[in-house]
Amino acid sequence: MTSLPTSFTLILATLRALVAAHAAKDRARAPFLVLVWGAIGRAATRFERLYARWQAGTLAPPRPSRAGQPRQRSAAPRPPPPHLPRLPTSQAWLLRHVQPAAVSGCQLQNLLATPELAEFLRAAPHAARILRPLCRMLGITPLPPPLQPPPRAPRPRIAKPAIRPHHPEPPPPRPLPRYVRAAARAWRTKPA
Repeated sequence: MTSLPTSFTLILATLRALVAAHAAKDRARAPFLVLVWGAIGRAATRFERLYARWQAGTLAPPRPSRAGQPRQRSAAPRPPPPHLPRLPTSQAWLLRHVQPAAVSGCQLQNLLATPELAEFLRAAPHAARILRPLCRMLGITPLPPPLQPPPRAPRPRIAKPAIRPHHPEPPPPRPLPRYVRAAARAWRTKPA
């Protein structure tokens, strides 16, 4: 029986081969598929390193969950991240481009159901950040409980100020033109 990281690596190697074959056939989508190919390779490498640290006992204990708590922003502004192309985030988006990838999705879904992976995810819950995008791209639903994202903290409601209608003060009356004032004076002094 193959070990968990070996099985995971084989599934992702097959998936990368399928993506590369489609990139060679479809030159119009080749740049996009090369990005996908690289992202899958990085996920495989990150998973292998994390699993090796867990096996060696050098994995840091997981931090307490902050799920449901509002985020605290640091006072120092961060520099803007470099512009990197982003992959889609919709469900089963890779299957629309590379249909044979569904086989890798089935294999990954079977691997997610193994007790060894469940034990690893309990010890290293941050491994879910590696597996969730792969599950999304391959259309694996529903996610096993260890892979489900933590609940989002409710956004604090900010009280909006009451909007008062703006009624500006009327401008002061302008003095009448000189010829109107003269005519009014003449009319008042006119004998009856």
